[in-house]
Amino acid sequence: MISNEVALAEVVLKVMTERLKQAKANADAELSATALPGDRTSAVLPDGTVAGMVGHAKGRTTARVTDRLTLTAWVQETYPSEVEMVPAIRPAFEKVLLDSCKANGANVDANGYEVPGITVGQGEPYPTTKVADGAEDAIASAYQSGQLAEVMERFTRPAIEAGERGE
Repeated sequence: MISNEVALAEVVLKVMTERLKQAKANADAELSATALPGDRTSAVLPDGTVAGMVGHAKGRTTARVTDRLTLTAWVQETYPSEVEMVPAIRPAFEKVLLDSCKANGANVDANGYEVPGITVGQGEPYPTTKVADGAEDAIASAYQSGQLAEVMERFTRPAIEAGERGE
């Protein structure tokens, strides 16, 4: 059975995580609006300890295929020895097979055929957290007033004190 303390911590941490993601996005946007590529600066705590470095990278050079058919036709014409003709299942039919096997709970398609090469399994159980509609502000108020201090201390202090590697 899930205790209320654990359930409450899950919900509060979910809300805090989302709000912290937004705060990080806001800080990133401000940094991007004010810094030039290549800029770097130290982040310094009030006591003078350097907490880290912040920079604005110029961005990575990337290359990606945006039109596989056009690229394949060009390679076939220009470098014919580099093109392989490989039988392939149409993605839409593969999805039909997978969905059918999943619905049947076994590697058997909708027509009753055993389908080799597909394994149907059950994943591990995992936690889920859903914040009640409109609860974010109530959670924030309870946190700010100190009502959640004890439950949050139990889950946040070990994570914060563990350091970077979670030890």
